[in-house]
Amino acid sequence: MFKPTIGLEVHAELNTKTKMFCYCKNEPDPSRPNLNVCPVCSGQPGTLPTINQEAIKKVIKVGMALGCRIPPHSKFDRKNYFYPDLPKGYQVSQYDEPLCENGSLDVRIPADSEMGQVSYDKTVRVRRVHMEEDTGRLLHPEGSDSSLVDLNRAGVPLMELVTEPDIRSAVEARRFAEELQLIFRYLNVSFADMEKGQMRVEANISLSEVKDGKLPENEKGMGVKVEIKNLNSFKAVERAIDHEIKRQAEALEKGEKIVQETRGWDDVKGKTYTQREKEEAKDYRYFPEPDLPPMDHSEEFLREIKSKIPELPAQKRLRFAGEYGLGRIEIENFVQNKELGQYFETAMSELSQWVDDTNGPAEVTAEEFLKLSKICANYMLTDLQGLLNGESVASPEFLITPENFAELVCLICQNKISSKIAKMVLEEMYDTGADPSQVIESKGLSQISDQSEIDGIIKQVIAENPKPVEDYRQGKEATFQFLVGKVMAASRGKANPEMARQALKEALKP
Repeated sequence: MFKPTIGLEVHAELNTKTKMFCYCKNEPDPSRPNLNVCPVCSGQPGTLPTINQEAIKKVIKVGMALGCRIPPHSKFDRKNYFYPDLPKGYQVSQYDEPLCENGSLDVRIPADSEMGQVSYDKTVRVRRVHMEEDTGRLLHPEGSDSSLVDLNRAGVPLMELVTEPDIRSAVEARRFAEELQLIFRYLNVSFADMEKGQMRVEANISLSEVKDGKLPENEKGMGVKVEIKNLNSFKAVERAIDHEIKRQAEALEKGEKIVQETRGWDDVKGKTYTQREKEEAKDYRYFPEPDLPPMDHSEEFLREIKSKIPELPAQKRLRFAGEYGLGRIEIENFVQNKELGQYFETAMSELSQWVDDTNGPAEVTAEEFLKLSKICANYMLTDLQGLLNGESVASPEFLITPENFAELVCLICQNKISSKIAKMVLEEMYDTGADPSQVIESKGLSQISDQSEIDGIIKQVIAENPKPVEDYRQGKEATFQFLVGKVMAASRGKANPEMARQALKEALKP
């Protein structure tokens, strides 16, 4: 039996205004090739680079968020290799003195019912986070035997994070990468859009034979390491690792040897393929970058960076559970969609004030607050998300203020409108930006709470549905809900639901 050992290398382009070592614009979507290029990032002889301090701060911020040690001293190195998209013939990177080292990240691994696996927490150690510059990119025109070089990306600040080989499955690798992307966005260090190449994952995979139910305790007992390069989606990360584990296992079972190499991933064919033999550190001939001074970080400099770290996803999950009493799925929706989470909290603040005003000097009770949060979250994650259809509440085109959404929830809690009317009101609010009270008044959607009016509707429903009425009176309880639906339909959803149910029960008595 073989067990996988997996380590990840995650690259993320930083969202600084300028490139890493020059003043060219760092633009995610330039309008044409080779637009943001200068003598420094194109590798012209005699040019001298300068360090982008904002990029250094962003990398250190990530390291701090992951609990890394931040050495007081760091430096840049030259990593030598030759490729057409690397105009200098070397990449400025970091080797033996990175900006951050020895951190960790805890991730939640979801349950897998097919595999009989329950959800669990996984800690993945982070070996280092360092800074380097990105390369250019090659374009291969269809039908041509030549390639084109675009240097817009050359010199863009590129952060690299290297994990320890703590990951044991493709699912764990995917969850780690997803959580890391979320952290990058919460810290505002990178847009981390994988489709645009702003975040790329590389996986190092080896298989070890399990003896007596245990994996080897040191690297000497590990299998041969194979690297899969440039995985540009979470789905690709999971599929590529799963495939490589299966490929290596089948080869080992046949008695074949695994070659240490770099492999690519063919997303269409769903398989990895050989690219080249795997390089080692000695192949890159690292040496200290002579054109850049070493960096010494003062305690004041580090304190300033630490003070700007916001609440992170893991902390937010705990707070939302404790403060709002939400379930795991609801919380994850608000954590993944940061803008929606902020919108929810603003609405909840308004609702808390409403309960305070309603109760006079009394504070919001825990029970009242949890009821409000459940209703607010439910309408926000179902009806509102359905109207948004993938758009953001932070968009200028989105017209519903958190205050108006909170007012809608208040009307629901006060039984002034039914759930059906609430959906109609919300749609109108979405289209016009009007507050719910205006919508209800202008559309004539006020809830019917007059007993005589409700009794009249019920009398009509009973007269029009003699068979269900007789069935109910003969003991078929299921037909009661059918008749309730008829009452609500006859009132166009405006009848007070509880009053309607009680009055209907009374009217149906023999």
